[in-house]
Amino acid sequence: MSSDLRPPRPATPEGFDASRAAERAADPSGWRFSDDERASVYRVIAQRRDIRRFRPDPVPQEALERILAAAHQAPSVGLMQPWRLIVVSELETKLELRRLAQRERLLQADKFDDRARHFLDQKIEGIVEAPLGICVCCDHGDPGAEILGRGTIPETDVYSAACAIENLWLAARAEGLGIGWVSFYRPDDLRALLQIPARVDPMAWLCVGWPDERPVRPGLEAAGWSKRMPLEDVVMEERWREDASVPLAGTVSVGPDRAAAIAARDRSDQLVKPAGSLGALEALIERWASITGAAPPSRPRAGVLVCAADHGHVVHGTSLFDAAVSAQVAGAAARGQSAVGVLARRDDHELLIADVGLVAATPAGVRDAKLAAGSADMTVAPALTDAQLDAALALGAQLVAELTERERGIECIALGEIGIGNTTTTAALASALLGVEAQRTVGRGTGVDAAGLERKRAVVSAALTRAGIRPKRSEGSRADARTALLQVGGLELAALAGAVAEAARRRLPVVLDGYAVATAALAAVGLDPAVAESLIASHRSAEPGHALVLAELGLEPILDLRLRLGEASGALLALPVLAAAGALHREMGTFAESGVDGPR
Repeated sequence: MSSDLRPPRPATPEGFDASRAAERAADPSGWRFSDDERASVYRVIAQRRDIRRFRPDPVPQEALERILAAAHQAPSVGLMQPWRLIVVSELETKLELRRLAQRERLLQADKFDDRARHFLDQKIEGIVEAPLGICVCCDHGDPGAEILGRGTIPETDVYSAACAIENLWLAARAEGLGIGWVSFYRPDDLRALLQIPARVDPMAWLCVGWPDERPVRPGLEAAGWSKRMPLEDVVMEERWREDASVPLAGTVSVGPDRAAAIAARDRSDQLVKPAGSLGALEALIERWASITGAAPPSRPRAGVLVCAADHGHVVHGTSLFDAAVSAQVAGAAARGQSAVGVLARRDDHELLIADVGLVAATPAGVRDAKLAAGSADMTVAPALTDAQLDAALALGAQLVAELTERERGIECIALGEIGIGNTTTTAALASALLGVEAQRTVGRGTGVDAAGLERKRAVVSAALTRAGIRPKRSEGSRADARTALLQVGGLELAALAGAVAEAARRRLPVVLDGYAVATAALAAVGLDPAVAESLIASHRSAEPGHALVLAELGLEPILDLRLRLGEASGALLALPVLAAAGALHREMGTFAESGVDGPR
């Protein structure tokens, strides 16, 4: 048959391979892209980076759809396509996730031993900075369903979802978008936050946005944390070679002012100093700016609110002193004779001492805002009634409003407390909120001996048991904030929680004092997660539970002086550091101003 009489080759249906064996044999590399196209692919791979700093500009919808489509084109065993992509733009969600990440960052720091401080210097996330977050989940589906290829390796659904992450990341790099993979959270916390069903595992939170950095090599390599291993150390031929293995290196009414925070960060980068050399002060300046819209002033003036109350459990010997001492200390503070009085007078802060629940009569000079004569004995009944809790929350907000409205020029709120026995109440509240046993939250307070310490632990344990709250040695079930305050809280702690919320609403930084105030703030965060963005930890006290609470809040303290004093004294001691940070930020010259050739 002549060639011109052969039947024409049938057309290949759309979506099927149109090549032929002879063609493939004649040109085995015929599937290859052009030189320029291949170079682009390898360039994207080589220049993929984990981005931590983002600009606030929105991601165009068209670009977002392209990178999501790239993720959806990932390979998957048995074409199971287990990935599920949750795109998050709501500020409330991002704020809560950042708090969880900050908590885990602090909890993990101690595991690095002598590298802990170096670890804390690393920026680990841009959750709120990035316009978008994408939670990549693996939907395991029906475990009884047979999936081609999964019978022998059940984890192939996880591996397939990981391929989707890489596809998305490379596509984003080609678009010029930055991706930051956040791994500092507990999967169950993220599952609860995004209402992810139990059969689905959240694998990655990816921050997505236009990058505010353009690193030429991995960030941890540039920071001296680790370095990329040579290729020959990870490639083996035919069989495993042990000597080729190398150990791995080690609900919101007011959101943060991202524009101000970025402006503060941009100025920090321009100052005549090595990048990042002011350490934690730079993060502190940026945090202040995100709250107020500007860097800290060179001499911040605080409204100092100290709430005083007594506690019914002192009848069990939880303190060396009786309730009468609470009123005496409050009166001394109002006269300027206690630590808070001295510090407030020295730096011209506005001081308000409020009796929200003293057993004794309100001392002269103390604001009479008494809601009750102390809380109930939490070992036999709820510490507060619903009416008392609501009144205390409202009172705290009212006192902050009073402070800021009567005194112009208040630039932050410093909170403190006075009350015999309140470290025991604080420990009970911390145990309830954190889900940990009294052994980890109860400390010596005003200096009780070993027997006194055991009495305090016994009282806290009894109160938690009575309330049906069952914490564990490491972590057990947690009580919601309102339940915890009702069952084992105190009038002053509830008022402080209300004060935290009102200060946050007014865009005032809240400078926390010690254990009691931080735990009250943790309760406030439980009632409204947005208030966490306004908190600044002044110091870490000698109480063992304080570190747990600060870690849960994701806060690093400015000072660590082993204080036990309370009264907002630690908060006022930290304000000069904030003032110094503000002065440095405002008054240092920039490279451009000084004519110095800065870092490039």
